[in-house]
Amino acid sequence: MTAMLETGWSPDQVRRIVTSRPLPDRIRSSVDAIVAARLNAAYAYPPPAACSDTAPAARPSQTAPADHRPVCEALAYRALAECAGCGLPGCAPGENLCPTCLNWPLCRCCTGPTPRRAHPEGVGRCTTCATASTRPLEGTSA
Repeated sequence: MTAMLETGWSPDQVRRIVTSRPLPDRIRSSVDAIVAARLNAAYAYPPPAACSDTAPAARPSQTAPADHRPVCEALAYRALAECAGCGLPGCAPGENLCPTCLNWPLCRCCTGPTPRRAHPEGVGRCTTCATASTRPLEGTSA
C-alpha cells in the first residue's frame, strides 16, 4: 500500500480497491491474501486519473492509456476476474467461476505437480496443451 501511495494512488483509490468488491463465498486462503492479491493486481497498472463521477463505467475504453483512465473506468476494469466461489483470479471463459469450482476434469497432457483443467466438452486437454500440440516444433520445417 505504501508503494501505491508513493506512486500517485490516493488513499481513497486504495480504499476502493480493498472494499468495493465483496469477498468470495468460500475463502480458501485468507482475507489478507485476497486483499493483497487485489492490491498487487491494481499496482501493476499506473494510478488512474481523478474521476468526477463515482459510478463505474459499464465497459471501460480499451483504447485509452491506463495512466489517463478515470478512476471509475480503472475500478470497473479487472484484468483477471475473481472466481465467485473461491476468490482466486482466473475465471473460466464466459463463467463467473474458475475451472476448479466448475469441477472440470484434469488435463490428460499436463506434466508437473499441478495440472490445469480441461473444458469438459473438449478433447481432454487444457488450452495450453492443445495449442502447444498444434504448433510446429522449434527447428523443424512446416
